[in-house]
Amino acid sequence: MGAQSVYSTSIKNNRSFVECLLVSREKYISFEKFVVDTGARYTCCGHTVVDKALEESHFGSSEMKLIGGIVKGEYLKFYKYHLRQFTIGSIDLGMQDIWITFDERITDIILGMDILKQLILILNPYNQKVYFCKDSREYHDKFELTVRTT
Repeated sequence: MGAQSVYSTSIKNNRSFVECLLVSREKYISFEKFVVDTGARYTCCGHTVVDKALEESHFGSSEMKLIGGIVKGEYLKFYKYHLRQFTIGSIDLGMQDIWITFDERITDIILGMDILKQLILILNPYNQKVYFCKDSREYHDKFELTVRTT
């Protein structure tokens, strides 16, 4: 079998971060910590997370969205960007679309429901961990609820 398809991370201060691998269209590879945000509709970040060489002028005909609530309620311009590969921890999701901005006020890297809905996501209050399973087979075969006893 290939890479593991169950991944977990801790919840600290009511936030959870996951290590993700991104491979751009130009084969630029980056590893970044994304904030798991089940309240966010889209996975989004600054363009430098994907590829420092990207320029906004190249996105003139690309799909664009105005997304609000990220910086003091203002709407910011994001462009759809197609990744060759997106991996959460050890779970390879293959090609994915994310939303990038050239607005330098963006500091958080958000993993939103557009990608999270492709996984089984389990929040375990007993050990303060978030678990990600690629599919139901992996969930049934490899996931075990751990209960902390104190």
